[in-house]
Amino acid sequence: MSEIDYAALLAQSTDLICALGAEGQVLEANPAFMAALDSDDDTLVGASFVGQLHPDDAVQCREALATLGACSFLARLRTGATVRLAWRLTPWVDGRRLCVSPPVVESSQASSMLLAQLARHVPGVIYQYRIRADGSSHFPYASERFEELFGLPYSVVKDDASPVFARAHPDDLPHILDSIERASHGQHPWHCQYRYYLPDGRLRWHEGNATLSHQVDGSRLCYGYISDITERHVLERALEEERLRLSNILEGTHAGSWEWNVQTGELLINARWAEIVGYSLAELEPISSATWERLVHPDDLARAFERLNAHFHGKHEFYSLEFRMRHRDGQWVWVLAHGKVFRWTPDHRPQMMAGIHQEIGDRKDAEAALRRLATTDSLTGLWNRRYFMQQLEQAFERYQRYGQSAAVILLDIDHFKNVNDIHGHAAGDCVIQYTAEVLTAWCRNLDIPARIGGEEFALLLTDTGEKGGHSLAERIRYALEVLEVPFEDISLRMTASFGISAMAKGDPSHEQCMRRADRALYAAKHGGRNRVKVAKERAPGTEDA
Repeated sequence: MSEIDYAALLAQSTDLICALGAEGQVLEANPAFMAALDSDDDTLVGASFVGQLHPDDAVQCREALATLGACSFLARLRTGATVRLAWRLTPWVDGRRLCVSPPVVESSQASSMLLAQLARHVPGVIYQYRIRADGSSHFPYASERFEELFGLPYSVVKDDASPVFARAHPDDLPHILDSIERASHGQHPWHCQYRYYLPDGRLRWHEGNATLSHQVDGSRLCYGYISDITERHVLERALEEERLRLSNILEGTHAGSWEWNVQTGELLINARWAEIVGYSLAELEPISSATWERLVHPDDLARAFERLNAHFHGKHEFYSLEFRMRHRDGQWVWVLAHGKVFRWTPDHRPQMMAGIHQEIGDRKDAEAALRRLATTDSLTGLWNRRYFMQQLEQAFERYQRYGQSAAVILLDIDHFKNVNDIHGHAAGDCVIQYTAEVLTAWCRNLDIPARIGGEEFALLLTDTGEKGGHSLAERIRYALEVLEVPFEDISLRMTASFGISAMAKGDPSHEQCMRRADRALYAAKHGGRNRVKVAKERAPGTEDA
């Protein structure tokens, strides 16, 4: 074949063909090759083509030149796209190596069409951004949504990217430029969130992600994606404000928070939750629902599970319970738990539950103090009449149901009015207080001593009949008789009269026993005082208890 035929063949071929010398210099190239790489004879012929390649590609191509094998390399087309070309090297005339690569124009066009189709369905902009060696920059490629996102025609930034940066929020521009620079010199992809002004003045939030690579011509090429995240940012701000609000509420109420995966047992708690029981978070790890179970008082744990199951089965909208937890120092602290399931499994089992713990020890102490005020006598600290009668009624119910015996002792300080009249009410109060101390000293823990009137006292004795009650009353009577009550610079003496009655089978109510004891006390008073009387009358057909 003549040289004319070769020249015609090269000119008409759509393959990318060039002839290289032994050192990799370009000796000849066909029009398809020069058109694809946007070159001409003046810039291409005679130049070291291999020397312009990436070092890794250059090594491969030199080996192919020496062995007449195959190689591939990255090449930037006239369209700006970068593709990897595959060469087959064959020997040619005069020691030349003929390099042939399949045409890339059609595949490039198909790829561009596919990319455009994909980009239409992406809610953002796919782009290629180049920073030239002189520091200027442009967008060689941007998908169709560019103008929608930036408010600028793509044609404006194809050769000069500065109009985009001009619309960035002034406070964010340094951050944008710095993040690009750091991504260029680091190993991490570019990521940035920034504010951007549209031509109509609206401020939008953008988020960009990209990878950067260095090119042989000294430029930096960036492939990335930018989207409008304004709505997401508004939601994130709202969520952050809500999180902060809840955090402030928890801080303000000094509450411990918890989030429980009911199915796995995983439990997430805050520092206050741990602090309530005297620990740090680290000291409780690993933390699970078993941690909570281990700390709850055994007597309260069953109630807690009952209340949880009631909530799980829809009987209660919320889970709410007061229980005790063991503090690190060994004490029991009262806690109010309040929570709700917020996520269910597809088969409607509880999945996630969240709530709070509040330490309520002070409230419990206050409630106990109020109960004491409502049930105790302020002068003596003994139980008051109301509490005594409640306990007497319960004792009567136990007697009726189980036959558990009980007795009542009533006592009244003799000639108490004389103490007040002669020495004053302060002296009378002192006598009453000393009487209460004697009663407390002689009572068992299960007995109920009470002040039920001015100078009148009562004792409820459990598991005791008239005989046991009489014996105790005599000991108390004697203790009061020999007692000297110091008051100012004198000692006061006193005696007391006692009436005793035990529960009886025919009693219609607890008050019947009380009335019998009162009549016995009346008999002791009228029998000379400072004595003990046992009630004689009974319900018909009954015997002493």
